[in-house]
Amino acid sequence: MPLVTAEMVFSLAGLNGRVQVDWGALSGAGENLVTAAGSIVYLFTASNTGHVLSSRVDAGARILSLAVGLPISSGAVDNIVLGLEDRVALYGSRQGALIRLAETQPEPGARFADLALADLDGDGREEIIAAPEGMASLFFYRLFGQTDADLRLELLAIRVLPGLAQKVATFRRAGNATPVVAVAYRRNSHSGLLTLSFTEQGFAEGPALADLPVLVTSLTAGDLRAGPGEELAWGGSDGFLRILEADGALTPVFTSDNLGSGIPALTAGKLAGEGTVTLVAGTPGGYLFGYRSPVENSAPDWAVRAGSPVNDLAVSGEGHLGLGTAGGGVQVWVFSGQNSLIHTVRPGETLFTIAGRYGTTVQAIVDVNMIADPAMIFPGQKLRIP
Repeated sequence: MPLVTAEMVFSLAGLNGRVQVDWGALSGAGENLVTAAGSIVYLFTASNTGHVLSSRVDAGARILSLAVGLPISSGAVDNIVLGLEDRVALYGSRQGALIRLAETQPEPGARFADLALADLDGDGREEIIAAPEGMASLFFYRLFGQTDADLRLELLAIRVLPGLAQKVATFRRAGNATPVVAVAYRRNSHSGLLTLSFTEQGFAEGPALADLPVLVTSLTAGDLRAGPGEELAWGGSDGFLRILEADGALTPVFTSDNLGSGIPALTAGKLAGEGTVTLVAGTPGGYLFGYRSPVENSAPDWAVRAGSPVNDLAVSGEGHLGLGTAGGGVQVWVFSGQNSLIHTVRPGETLFTIAGRYGTTVQAIVDVNMIADPAMIFPGQKLRIP
């Protein structure tokens, strides 16, 4: 197995219950780590010591799912979308505090267990796709309003499913200008997968698989294989990871080795310094398994022991991996491949002095770390050195 250096750059325990994680620009101070556990949302800001808690809010009900995005306008800050027992709620960071901006009408018994955000109709504003595990339906919500005072979440559509909703994700298919929705649903002890595209006549059904071999426990998408468009990846209750191509039909193209007793968490994104997407799976045994694109070998490219049962994963725009545990913990990891290393910025250092120390260039460090402003580095920051 190829070498990888993994460094946990932030860890916090003691949150209440299973932790969900996501990333977004909410506070105007770079990318924020957002976590949810129990009924509490926590907003973290990057600092010299890794991440510090900048604000928190009690949503007043158990949080079942979390997504970050849905800016009010182009260039605006992101907001937080929460799936609750009977509704979806929107929160934003305003003057250092998290406040509720809008919520949907209640849907008793819905239990919104998964969320996805995507601009489905190409109007420049994302829609909310909400999967209620207590119903055989998929809910679509649209945000209206241009200021905090007049924001409202309204129901756009409900799509009936052949079984109880489980997981939802969006992906881009070659030739499609707008994202496609993929939803996993449960029928007895098995799952099915359905794809939907937004049209002028409503949501049109695309390729589907009615009888998967096991239950879907996680679902994501990304540019995981050679060829145009993105692929779907799903983790099963049997501990196997599978990839599907979705061009005309949902075609199984990859099955991993057994990774454990299940795969409750999947994410796909470019880790710091990587030029291609990495598919990361987390297991109840506390392991992380990475598959670099193009995913072809059943054995993972690397494996790391996180130490706690994994509940949720998300890759930041800077390539850091956020991890929420099943036991009330949150972690942030930075990975370094065999041809690079991690440097911790010291007081007084600049990119010029760091590049000179390692015999590389400022531009090379800027590129692999996706640094927007080369003058804005700070002591304690982790930089990948190519």
